[in-house]
Amino acid sequence: MNLKTWLNCERGRYAALAAHLDISAGRMSQIADDGVPNKYMEAVRDFTDGEVTLESMVRERAERARRHVPVTRSSAAFAEPLLGR
Repeated sequence: MNLKTWLNCERGRYAALAAHLDISAGRMSQIADDGVPNKYMEAVRDFTDGEVTLESMVRERAERARRHVPVTRSSAAFAEPLLGR
């Protein structure tokens, strides 16, 4: 199960996990949307009694990273001639 699904299964889970990780509610929301940073993965797995697995967290981060590749100035400059700009 992914983290966002687990968090939405029961009222209060966002706040409880945020308190456990010692982060703000806003940061917890970011993590739910963007994926769990490596430094929190084991704590999240343990807090969820293994319902959110390390494999699901790693997979989710990898998928999001592939979809959200940042465009840098150098990559944009490289792409402009290819795009006919």
